[in-house]
Amino acid sequence: MQRWQKVTQRYAFRGWRSMLIKTFRLPDGSVRDYDILENGAYVVVAAFTTGREAILVRQFRPGPERFVSSFCEGYIDSGESPGQAAARELLEETGYRAGSISYLRTIHSAYTTEDRICLLATDCEFVGMTKGDDDEFLAVSTLPLADFLEMVAQDASNFSSLDAAFLALRALGW
Repeated sequence: MQRWQKVTQRYAFRGWRSMLIKTFRLPDGSVRDYDILENGAYVVVAAFTTGREAILVRQFRPGPERFVSSFCEGYIDSGESPGQAAARELLEETGYRAGSISYLRTIHSAYTTEDRICLLATDCEFVGMTKGDDDEFLAVSTLPLADFLEMVAQDASNFSSLDAAFLALRALGW
């Protein structure tokens, strides 16, 4: 396989998230434009209580225009490590503090610049809700492991953290 050669790159739109147009010369010599979402690194925190319950958030998502369940997630602030961001997001979004946080994997998307950093938070205990971001209207819930596995298997289209769930369950041997 031959690596593609980037010819140019320009912004089509700049905002909270920006859109790039990257032009590449393909191995056959043709030249093509690709729309790329420019997005920063963020964490997805696969969190479980000491009682083996999954800690989930449900919120309206503007992309699919519906409510979606997920593990908590959020951008990594300047100067933060992924582990620090995971601990902060878990507390801000769910009110839980992790006993332990470990790295699972970084996932790259084909048409974005983002790094989706999946982390596992275990032995989580509820310590109380804090004030999160102004645009976050979340419903927090816990699901026993058997119910969580059933939800992931039967209703994956309404759960946006399937990759992190797989990695976490595999790491835990569940």
